[in-house]
Amino acid sequence: MFENLRSLGLTKYEADVYLTLLRLGSADANLISSTSGVPLGRLYSILNDLLEKRIIHSQETRPRKFVAVDPSTSIKYLIEAQRFKLKQQSLALDDMASELEKELLGIKRSPRNKQFWTAAMGAGAVLDIIIEQLNMVNKEMSLTVGYPEFSNYVLSKKPESDLTKAMLRALERGVKFRMLIDRVINSEQSIDENVKSIFRYLGKNLECRITTFSSTLFDVIDDDMVNIKINSPVRKEELFAIVHVRDKDLAVEMKEYFDEVWNEAEPMKLCGKFDSIH
Repeated sequence: MFENLRSLGLTKYEADVYLTLLRLGSADANLISSTSGVPLGRLYSILNDLLEKRIIHSQETRPRKFVAVDPSTSIKYLIEAQRFKLKQQSLALDDMASELEKELLGIKRSPRNKQFWTAAMGAGAVLDIIIEQLNMVNKEMSLTVGYPEFSNYVLSKKPESDLTKAMLRALERGVKFRMLIDRVINSEQSIDENVKSIFRYLGKNLECRITTFSSTLFDVIDDDMVNIKINSPVRKEELFAIVHVRDKDLAVEMKEYFDEVWNEAEPMKLCGKFDSIH
């Protein structure tokens, strides 16, 4: 009981005084001090704090008397205060995170001319890598989008999937996207709000074309990084793994291959199920 009151924002002395008043009914400062063990010199400050928290009442008599607000009302007020405090802390964290992100992105980094690679397995880890690259891309990203990535990440039950949010942030900051979409997706998949929110940038800094993939799916990021995406051999709706490679020579080679496929691919036509996008 005592610890729960502390969890709801009361100090040790505040909890002692509130519990004492609950037991005594009404009491003056001397009686509260002697019963609770709280020094009289500290008591008036604590009583004022409890009055501000609205969990005790005072009676303007001589001597001044105090009474505890009933427990259910007191708990309600304490929870409201904690929720407000947490909301303010959350807003402050959001502001701090936004400012910190700007500062970190402003740090001048040496050119990424050294080779580096990392790999991830499993749907969650794969998604994290893709979102990280969407957050990092500066100028251009060329993507091949197959059934697993589209069905598992873009078509999400959430109003806006995490991948969609990351891609929209990149689009909003002017990153150019070229997206090669598997013909299977174009013919089979339904279009939800996530897809519509992305396709609203068509004709701006987003271009999409349709093709039939015969090779491993991949992305090229800013002409110096590559994602190689590996489908699950068992479940077609999942990406089994992803290998992220930082290698300018490989990126140039993959970009040339992407351009070849892009030039032969069909422009995506907004018709039928796509009509409501614009």
